[in-house]
Amino acid sequence: MAASDTGTLEISNLVPHRALTADLEDSITAGLIASLPTLKMRTLFAQRRDMFREADLITLATDTTDRTVIGALSSRWCTTPSGGRFLHILTQFVGERYQGGIAFPRSWGSHFAQLYRDWSEFPDLLVLKTYNPVVYCVMRAFTRVPGVTFYPEIRDERHDPGAADRAGGIAKIIAPDHAFDPETGVIRDVGDPPDLYPSLPESRNPKVNEYFALHARPGDRILCMLSVPTADAGGMILDVFGVTPLTIPIRMARSGMAELAADSDGRNGH
Repeated sequence: MAASDTGTLEISNLVPHRALTADLEDSITAGLIASLPTLKMRTLFAQRRDMFREADLITLATDTTDRTVIGALSSRWCTTPSGGRFLHILTQFVGERYQGGIAFPRSWGSHFAQLYRDWSEFPDLLVLKTYNPVVYCVMRAFTRVPGVTFYPEIRDERHDPGAADRAGGIAKIIAPDHAFDPETGVIRDVGDPPDLYPSLPESRNPKVNEYFALHARPGDRILCMLSVPTADAGGMILDVFGVTPLTIPIRMARSGMAELAADSDGRNGH
């Protein structure tokens, strides 16, 4: 059960190359280690800080009672071979006591608002890699917006036969040294540390849980892609988080999906 966090959370944004000092980075990691005791966060941050240092934007959720960082969301823009770009979500952590509360939606609302203020565009493609079925379900929920599609889609009636080829192009960009299975969306051995989770998390969707259990080993991650084809669809997603675009209709950042498919041979890595 989430903590009663309505009046105790502060959401803030920072651009790493301007504001991510060593002390602030240590404060972020220390807060997340304390807030997520069942995950091997200390090992994660001993090996990797790229999720913060390579980001274009970080959104932090801070508990105002003790100034502890209990949530972090980071993303970066990636460029495609055709010169387009897509948004790569590098990490999304929310402390265990705050899961199911306002930290997640407020963080995303602030993140999207800041992205739009700084870059004046909404991505037509959002991607992440995860071992968490809950994350998969949350991201796929945006297919309720007309025209929005998701990969890997396990619902037969929603399956997009061209998505696997596009995913191959994306996997080459975000995980170039790892084998990729376009039929399942699995990127092999990209999780570092591989035992970050004590066990496979469970969502409320048994079929999604079964899919992860069947295809992903602990060190693997599943590549998830959300395709947002129109400005109207992008505006509806922003509206979900209470973000009003600064220009109407909103401008879209184009990834060049057709070129991504053409660039992929259906396989990636070794």
